[in-house]
Amino acid sequence: MPRTRRTAQRRQRIVPYGIKFSICGYMALALLQRIHFDIVSDGDDRSVLLAKVYQKSHIGKDKLVGSLTDTIGGVLAKLKDGVLEETLRKDSPDGSVVSGITIKFAFASEPRRDANADQRQATDAVTRATEVVGTLGPTPAVVGLLSSAVDAGTNVVTEVQTFETTWGVLLQRMELFNKIVTDIAQIHPYTSLAWSVISTASQVLVNQKNRDDQIIRLAGTMSDVFAFVHDAEPLKAIQAHIKAITLLIQQVTECGYFITEYTKQKSFWIRTAKYTISDIDARISDYVNSLQQLKAAFLEGVALQTGVTVLRMMNVVEHTAESVDLNDMPYAFGARYAQEKGCLTGTRESFIKDLCEILNNPDEDAPRVCLLTGVAGSGKSAVAHSIARLYDGQKRLGSSYCFASTDVARRNPQNLFSTIARDLSDHDPQYKSALWRIVKDNRALRTSTSPFEQVERLIIEPSKDLHPIGPLVIVIDALDESGNQAGRRHLLRAISKQIAESALPRNLRFLITSRPESDILAALPADSHFVHKKMGDIDEQIVDGDIQKFIHHSLHQYTKLESSWPNQEWCRLLVHHSQHLFQWASTACNFIEGFGSIGLNPCKRFMIVLQSNTLDELYWTILGQLFTLDDSRQLFREVMAVVLALKEPLSLTSLTALFDKDLIIEDIIKPMGSLLDGVLDEEKPIRPLHTSFRDFLLDEARGSIFYVDIRPEHSLSLGRALLACMRNMLKFNICDLKDSRERNAAIPDLPSRVNKAIPPHLVYSCQYWMDHLQHTRYTLDLLNEVTLFFNDFFPYWLEAISLLSLSSPLSFILSALETCTILKKWAKVR
Repeated sequence: MPRTRRTAQRRQRIVPYGIKFSICGYMALALLQRIHFDIVSDGDDRSVLLAKVYQKSHIGKDKLVGSLTDTIGGVLAKLKDGVLEETLRKDSPDGSVVSGITIKFAFASEPRRDANADQRQATDAVTRATEVVGTLGPTPAVVGLLSSAVDAGTNVVTEVQTFETTWGVLLQRMELFNKIVTDIAQIHPYTSLAWSVISTASQVLVNQKNRDDQIIRLAGTMSDVFAFVHDAEPLKAIQAHIKAITLLIQQVTECGYFITEYTKQKSFWIRTAKYTISDIDARISDYVNSLQQLKAAFLEGVALQTGVTVLRMMNVVEHTAESVDLNDMPYAFGARYAQEKGCLTGTRESFIKDLCEILNNPDEDAPRVCLLTGVAGSGKSAVAHSIARLYDGQKRLGSSYCFASTDVARRNPQNLFSTIARDLSDHDPQYKSALWRIVKDNRALRTSTSPFEQVERLIIEPSKDLHPIGPLVIVIDALDESGNQAGRRHLLRAISKQIAESALPRNLRFLITSRPESDILAALPADSHFVHKKMGDIDEQIVDGDIQKFIHHSLHQYTKLESSWPNQEWCRLLVHHSQHLFQWASTACNFIEGFGSIGLNPCKRFMIVLQSNTLDELYWTILGQLFTLDDSRQLFREVMAVVLALKEPLSLTSLTALFDKDLIIEDIIKPMGSLLDGVLDEEKPIRPLHTSFRDFLLDEARGSIFYVDIRPEHSLSLGRALLACMRNMLKFNICDLKDSRERNAAIPDLPSRVNKAIPPHLVYSCQYWMDHLQHTRYTLDLLNEVTLFFNDFFPYWLEAISLLSLSSPLSFILSALETCTILKKWAKVR
């Protein structure tokens, strides 16, 4: 039953009201639902609206408070922003008089046009929404949106909402909105996620039946956000305010997460006295206020004054003044996802939606880990980067970690969970405080490299007393590149053991991608804790359709292709030759676009790639076109041996600085833009665009004449280049400080001085010179070089390590200790 708040002077009491409507004799009672009238108008809107407001009485008849009578045309003329505000009149023996009570109605005029596609879509959406909401059954809960009285009068707001009608209209409007924005790349992924979350919340509400006025109030506000979809041109409004509508969608998603958790946990929260009703009301009010502000910014086109309200934990804590320093915990810099490596907009949509539904599953026994497997080049990493980007935009990405076989020194099992823990601490102050309490007086724990200990002490233990709301997604890409089977054994055991025991926080959801390696599949079996998804399970027609979109997006500007192979035949040929592999298509498009200069036009490059059907054949074809002579192929093998032997990838600038004229790096690297990353930007690290190319080069049977054999002489060449670099660049007081005796902490601009004085190739030299020399053959000349370096440069090397440790203490200190350990063993053997 609607309620209205009457205020007179300093007293306040709640009075129940009922409202009866009549249009042309058709009667309806507003206690049960929103009222919809179908009016057949002859053009002058003369149908009469009669609204009577009664004060409900449990004994005797209801008392008439006042009434409103007007034509539909008159009502529509008085609307302001869709709202009619009118003073009720009351009959008396002396005639009709003003009652002193003001009533507000929200009206929407929606002419019925049979040819209107949007109207038909909305009708279909209502039908589907009604099927869902119809299972809820009747509920007595009704919300009257209240407002305070002004002076001695009474302001009655009669926006009557039941759960069934409110939630049904919300689903209807969201479905229509989803269809409207399908082709808007910036919005559609978030809309799809929002629909998934709200649909899940709807099902939870069906099952739990834990619904009350608070949820209806929040759902009503969410529904109002989408009321504009019934306007004449909603798409124009959306396109004009992309940022505001994106934030609105993200906020609705957050509300969906809260509703799901609230519906399941409310009785527990109250019963255990962890939270009061006012605590919960405050959270809901935060959501309502944020929605209203974002809606105003969208509709009125004003500057945004608010962001999305994200509540990841119910037990929000105040920020403390305590200093928290987690910098000495192992951290994998550069392992985060890359936005540009995600799927092309409009591709993989249904598959990504399926993954999101798995990650959003709120059930207590829902699988915590989704393992996505696929062969090399099938596009699983692109999917992982897209998921990471989507949840990052939603502020629900706890951490992302991308293993890379070309960067094993920085990305390895020893710093995976410590990196995740540090990322989680950046998201939530309460988690950060809990983590700091555990590690602040325990340096050994902070610097631990044990996957078991990191999971137990850095993730599980800090989360025990936190009450999460909604998922926090962890994306781990290319698990198979974390090392060989022996190297990743402890990591897999840590994951499987903790997941199997359900020890991890229940809101953490892991998306892990990998090639289908036997040890990984055995450690993470498909059961109640792990769900497996395979790239190969996607229908080949869908895959080829996505590949066609990608190829057309990449090459549509080359009009000569269309002239030579009209009606998109050029695109269909490439799709056919791709054999359902995205990496083949990506590599072929890069080659046709001419990444690297080989003097061929796009049509000739197109004909070259058509000579191959597999990824290996494509690599062979491109390399054969680039390096036709024996001498060029020999130089290619020498340069690529250095590139692949590096512990961390280096840029073309750094490689050139290290080898100077001893090895002509640029002549080999520059033409390989279709196969190597970093070719077009000389300051960007050089690495294979895809791991499959690295595998191809290091496999003699596959690489054939392009096989790269990394031998001890390559390690010797690298080690000597690093020694020479340090001899040339290291010196006393390398940062040119006025007083070298000052403590590092006392020099405010020291980090910038370090970056300027110690360039990347010198950083690499200081870290890894002994790593490379240990694999070389012993010679007296080499021993003399090492001895000379220690006699003359050892103090300067320590100074450089000390300065570099400012940014990453553990990484450089451990590398220095490892260097000394290796050197000691190497010297003894020699």
